[in-house]
Formats: sequence, C-alpha cells, structure tokens
Amino acid sequence: MRLRAGWAVRGKPPGSYHDYEIIGHGGADFTAADYADVLRHYALGTPPPERTGPAALPWITVSEVRGPDGAARIGLAIEDWTGHSDAAGRPVAETRYLCVPYEQLSRAPTSYTDLCHRLSALEPVPDAGELVLEAPPFDVGRHAAAVSRIGPGRVAAAAALLLDGPVTVTGALDLSVAQRLEFLDAVAALLPFGWRTRLSMATWDQSGNRNVSLAFARQVRPRTTELDWREPRLPPPGTEGARYAEMLSELFGARGRSPAEVVAHLARQSESCASAAPADAVRVLGTLDWPVTVLHGVERGEPDLDEVRELLRGGRFRELPPDGRRKVLGALIRAGVTDDVPLLRACWAGAAGTAATPWRELRSTVRRLLWGEDAVAELDRYVELAGDHGRADELLAVLAAAIRRGEHDDGAERAGRLVLSLVDPDRPDWPATLDVLGTSPAVTCALLTCVAGLSRRRSWLAVLARHQPAALLGPFAGVLGDSGRPVAAERFGELAAHDPACVPALLTAAYRAGRPGLVLPGLAAWLTAQDRLAFRPRTALGDRLTRLRPVSPRNAGELDGLLLWLGLPPHHLPGSAGLPEYLAGFLPLWRRAMPEGRTDRRGETLASWVRQAAWAGSEESALPVLLLVRELTAGLPGEGYGLARALIAARAHAPGLEHLRPYRDWRRWAAETCPKLDEETTMTVLAELAPDASPDQVGRLCAGELARGVPGDHVAAVLLRSRLRLDGNTLVKILHETRYWLSEFGSADPGRGTVEFTASLMRVGDPDVRRTLRERTAVTAAAEIEHWLSMIGVTADSDGEILLAEDSRARLRDIADWAQQLAKPSGRGMLGRMRKS
Repeated sequence: MRLRAGWAVRGKPPGSYHDYEIIGHGGADFTAADYADVLRHYALGTPPPERTGPAALPWITVSEVRGPDGAARIGLAIEDWTGHSDAAGRPVAETRYLCVPYEQLSRAPTSYTDLCHRLSALEPVPDAGELVLEAPPFDVGRHAAAVSRIGPGRVAAAAALLLDGPVTVTGALDLSVAQRLEFLDAVAALLPFGWRTRLSMATWDQSGNRNVSLAFARQVRPRTTELDWREPRLPPPGTEGARYAEMLSELFGARGRSPAEVVAHLARQSESCASAAPADAVRVLGTLDWPVTVLHGVERGEPDLDEVRELLRGGRFRELPPDGRRKVLGALIRAGVTDDVPLLRACWAGAAGTAATPWRELRSTVRRLLWGEDAVAELDRYVELAGDHGRADELLAVLAAAIRRGEHDDGAERAGRLVLSLVDPDRPDWPATLDVLGTSPAVTCALLTCVAGLSRRRSWLAVLARHQPAALLGPFAGVLGDSGRPVAAERFGELAAHDPACVPALLTAAYRAGRPGLVLPGLAAWLTAQDRLAFRPRTALGDRLTRLRPVSPRNAGELDGLLLWLGLPPHHLPGSAGLPEYLAGFLPLWRRAMPEGRTDRRGETLASWVRQAAWAGSEESALPVLLLVRELTAGLPGEGYGLARALIAARAHAPGLEHLRPYRDWRRWAAETCPKLDEETTMTVLAELAPDASPDQVGRLCAGELARGVPGDHVAAVLLRSRLRLDGNTLVKILHETRYWLSEFGSADPGRGTVEFTASLMRVGDPDVRRTLRERTAVTAAAEIEHWLSMIGVTADSDGEILLAEDSRARLRDIADWAQQLAKPSGRGMLGRMRKS
C-alpha cells in the first residue's frame, strides 16, 4: 500500500561549526521550524559517543503530532551516526523523521517496524516534496507471535500501565534496538489501533522526557511508572489500567482467547482516539468478548440493561451458547419495561428458542407488573408478544387468576380492564382466560364494573354466565340488565363470601350504570346488620365509598352515613344549599341502632374528624360542617355533647373559626343551651393545642377567656396542664400576646388584666414555673426599659436638652425608685408597691 508522508532531516554538514538544524524537509503540512519544534518536543537527550551498549544509537521514536488542520499524524524518527565529524572532530548524528496522516493509516494500517524499515531505506532529496512510501499491511500474525514470544503478561502490563500515565521500562539492558522496537509494536498491538493517535514511544530515553509516554531507560524516569522487564507489575487496583489488565488476563486465561484474536480485534478499532479517555480503551477491549461480558453481568445479578438491549438489538447474542442467550433475554424480561416489548418480539425466537424458562419469566414478570403496588401501562403489549407464539390466552389466564399473597388489591381492577381490552365477548376464543375467571371473583367483578356503562354488557353477562356461579353474577345481572332489579341485603353477604372486593365492585357498577338506587338500600341493610366486618372488606368498601361521585346531595348523605358505619369520616358534604337534602340521606343511617354486641364508634369517628378541622380552610367549606354539627347537637346538653366539645376543640387547629359568624352563632347557642360546655371551653381548646402552638394563638385564647370573665386562676391552671411546651421565655411571649388581644377584645385596662393573669400563673404554677417566669420577666422588663429610655434619648432638642412634663418626670422617678428596690439582693418592698399600683 502507498502512503504519502511529510519528512525532515535534522543534522549539520560534515566539517562545519554549525549547530544541529533542519537541513532538508518536504510535504505541505509543516515548515522547517515546525519540524524543529516537533523533534525538540520528543528529544531523547545527547547520545553517548560509544557505539555499543544499551544507550548506543540508533534511537527510534514513534509519536503523534497535530497538523495545521488539527488532524492527527503519526511520526517516526530514527537518530543515528553519519560516520562524519564536525570541525571540532565530534561525530555527527542525523535524525530522519517522517509523519503520515493518521487518516491514511486508519484505512491502510501498518506497523511501526515496517515504517521504520521504509524510512531507513529512503534517501530524501532536499526540498523534493512529500515522500511516497510502499508499506506492507498490518500483519496480525506477526504481532501476535511477538506478543507470545515476549510474554503476554509483560506486554499486557505495559499496555495497561500506559492508560494510567507515562511508563519507563527498566532492566532490559540486554535487548537490541530491534527487540525494543518489536516490544513497542507489540504494546501498541494490545491497544486499540486508534490509540496510536495518543502514543509516543522510544527505544531509549537519555533525557527523562515525559512527553515520551513509553521508553526504555537505565533507571526510571521522574514522574513515570516503572515496568521492570524482569518482574513486570500490574497497575494499582481501581484504575482504568487495572481494569484493562484484568480484562486482558481474563481473555488470555479463562476465556481462552489467543493473542491473534485479541490483536485482530484491536486492529479493527481504527477510529482515532485522540480525544478518547482511558475508559474508552477498556470499553473497546470489552467488545471483543462483549456478549460474554454482558452475560457475566447478568449472571452476577448486575445486568447493564442498556448493554443487554444493544446486544439483543445488534444480534451478537447469537455468539453466546443457547443457555447464555436465554439468560440475557431473561434479564430484559425481568426488567419489566413495556417499551422493550418490540425488541423482545424481534429476538424471541433466536434467544428463547423453545425453552420453557423464558415463558415462566414472562408470566412471572407481567403478573408482578399487573398486581404490583404501582400501575404499569400497556401491558397488553406482552400479551401480543405471547400471541406471536400462540400463547396469548395462556398468558392472559395467568394474569386474570385470583390474587396471591403479597399482591396489591388494585391488581384485580387492572386485570379486569386488561381482559376487557383484549377479549371480544362475541368471539370468546379465550377459553383458558374465561375458565380462570370462574375461580377469580375479584377480577370478574372488576371486569363487570368496567363494562357497566358499555353497550356490550349484555354480551359479557351472557359469556360469563357459562363460567360464573349465580350467586356472584346474579346481583350484577340485576343491576346491569335491562329490567334493573334491586339487590337484596342477603345477596351482599353471598358476594362478600366470594371475595371482599365484590361488594365495592357491585356498588361501582351500579353508579356507572346510573342505578345506585338498586344497590344502596340493600347495602345499607346488610352493612348495618353486621356484628363486625373484617379489615380487608371494610377497607375495600370504605375506599370505594370515598371515591364514588354522589348523584345528588341526598345520595352524598347516604354515602357519608355508610362511611361512618365503617369507622371512616364523611367525605361528600355538599354546599350549604344542599344540606337539607343531604341530611335526609344521612340522618336515617346516623340514627339507625347498632347491632347488639357491636360498639358504636360513629360518634367518636365524626368527633375526631371535626376536632382536626381539616374542613375549616374557608367559610364555604366550613359552613356545611357547622350546620351538620348544629343539627347533630340539637339535643344538648344530652345528645351530641362529645361532638360539641370536638367543634370547640377545632379552634386549636383552626383559630380562624372564631371569625366565622356561623361558628360564633353556634357557640353562643351552645353556651346558652349547655353552660357546662361553655365553662369547659378553655380546657377543651388548650388541651387540644399542639405542643409547639404559637404564643399568638395561645395568648388569643387566654385573652378571649379572660375577656369573657373566666377567672384568671382557672385559665392559668388549664394553660399549665396543657400539652404546650412551656418555659419562662414562652410564658412571657404568651403574656405579651395576651395583653395585645385583651386590647383587641375591648378590655378597659389590658395591662392590668395581663398583670393579674401573671399573678394567677404565679399562684397556680409550681416552683420551677414561678422561678423561670420571674427571671424571664425581669430580663424582658430590663430590655423594654432600656429600649424606651433610648427612645426618650433620641427625642432631645438640638442642644441635647430633654424637657419633660413634670408628671412624666415624677413617674420616671417613681419607677426608678421601684427599680432600685428590685435591684437590691432581697428585692423587698416590691409586693407592697405592686399592690399600691
């Protein structure tokens, strides 16, 4: 093959006093100055005059250099004696250099040794233009033989170390130049061919030049890694070089790859690596046995799914044995990504064959996706895959089977929708699926729920009638059939015996068919007659009652009444305009007596919901609740006392309730109707406050009770017994807010009211409360006095004089005397002064 190359010769004329310089060059890429810079960059030092020994010329350097266009070029230099001397009698050396565009080498690879032989044989003519070289193609067999002769471990160690940085080869003083060059070629052969755009190597380095990444030398060069020819060592663990060495070792060892196979593979990787990272070299090497590498990841339980997809998509999975193909396919199946189904369909025959394992994995995976906690879309694509091999009915039957331990209840509804989307009831050619529905009542009921609003529901009822017992299908036929028959209470018990999900499914079907009246009376009669209801059916029915959309306010009341029978709070309260009709549906269920032996928790459930005040976000949302509570507490002071206390306690969570007129009206009515309830207001609200309630909220509550005439000692006792985290600092903040809110509530003397409340706290509180309150009050008072005295100071006239009215000065003197008494160690006289004030 022909290569076009630039060239240069560096030397000096015999018998002259000239320095070394470029004495000839050719090619359009570089000037003489450029060539001089390149040779200087890769200079190996001053050669010794001896003509024998390890450091003796010739020296051979291979390198990479960028041209004016930024493209990579591969350079090769030979430095040797000319046999002449200069004017001083010193022997003259000459360096021949050529550079070949890498783009040519990538299309017609050759070796460093062959380039060296061609360069040695050439006689460049000064200024003759570029050279044309005839170089033989890259000989994989020759390089593989060199790797074997030198030792795969030694060559592999050098190649791997080069990925981590410059390397010096020591302990090889007996090698000839030809043997060193053969080693350099062998090292390059165990790297991707394109890595030559990053390599610079020399048969000897006398100067310690780190620009040369691999060189033989007498001793290790500064800041390079040593490769001792006698005992080569591998890169340290954790580096890309270590990974590369490990892969080469595995290829030559456990995987049984020959040097020829490895060299041939790397020789094909001719894309330039000028901008590549060491990890890219590792990746390239891995592609030799890439299918096996991917398989090993699968076998370790650490599959790289992107590589699995690429392996299957590119067809190289066929390089694996049948068992390996199935394992790789299984990894993608188990990943459970529906977007992978087209790829699975494309490679199933080649990877799965007729083995049973992939089908088991497919059934297990799709079942897990369908019955898992999170819904997964487009699972019908897996059924289409099974249909490619005549097994769609088999797979759908697996998916429609009854719920198993650990699976999610929502899977039944998903399975029902999947069956509906795939099966044509007018052409029921899914016998296995229809048979399994006969033993899967939850999925059957979910399917019927899905068809409730469809015109084909008659066809489905007819098909299912051949596979389902009448006790299960009968109620659905009554609700979905043309005549529309009410469902009696005893039929709900029969449905629940099949599966707890059947009752909520029938309820949903009735709503979707627009016939809730056919179901609700019987459901209410059955539910309210139960001694107890197990957790799973109670949860399933409660969830469905919550999610239903009422068809009227009366229907909303019926649903909420049933929710309370299940121990759940109301969910469907309408606007205030619809409340009378809502009550018409709600009150009959509320007033229905609980079966003997069953504890009635409805009042507690409703009271707990009211107490949490999640409904109090706005007047619009709060008004229906307030009207409902007013209705249910109409029997005060007897009936509804707990619910009334809950509404009062709601102020702890929603202080803004006090601003709502309906709440104030109800509270006024409750106080008149049940004075005891009014007396307990403070206790009720404060007891409900969160431990970290704000001082503003607490101060407002305290001020409200004080303004209503509740004794301060009573308010203080309740406050100190509450769940609030109280210390001196918090109490002072509460007292500050109490004074503000006393003013807002129209108190004639908010300050005195706050002082009296503080005295109540001191009387009621334990010694620790009294001590911390006293200390924090003193600290706060000192800060306030200092602040207001500073304020007085800044009001001085321009000459600095402060003129105050006589009564103001008298008051300040009085306060100063008071403060002096307090500042004494005993603080005596304060109590009397306080009483006088």
